[in-house]
Amino acid sequence: MTKKFTEEEYQKIVDCFDKVNKEYNMGLMNPNLLIQIQDELFWGFDFINDWEKIFAIANPATRNEAKEQFVEKEKKYFWKSKNADKNGKEIFITVGPEGYPSLETDITWHALTEREIRKWGYNPDMFYKEEV
Repeated sequence: MTKKFTEEEYQKIVDCFDKVNKEYNMGLMNPNLLIQIQDELFWGFDFINDWEKIFAIANPATRNEAKEQFVEKEKKYFWKSKNADKNGKEIFITVGPEGYPSLETDITWHALTEREIRKWGYNPDMFYKEEV
């Protein structure tokens, strides 16, 4: 079974490469670049078994294809509050026309990831979630 990276791990690899590349303006094949990336990412990654995948994600030319192949897709859920509003109606997290989240009593389903919920300041433990 091939190990898949999470979105967070993917982003960490991309940010690390982009930062090192911008600071030192090194080409991909420069051994110093590889050492810098390894120094930055050493903890939390298995460089012996995953180096080809890490390098494919770091490389801007192969990044999109590598993401499709090596990054786990985040699951989306419908989120319903464990508490009702003052009238006893169920409350759902939805996304308004401007793209911002809100709590609504109308059932306007929007599938959202747990990362999106956290990013907007909601505690996922306060909601029931139903996988899409």
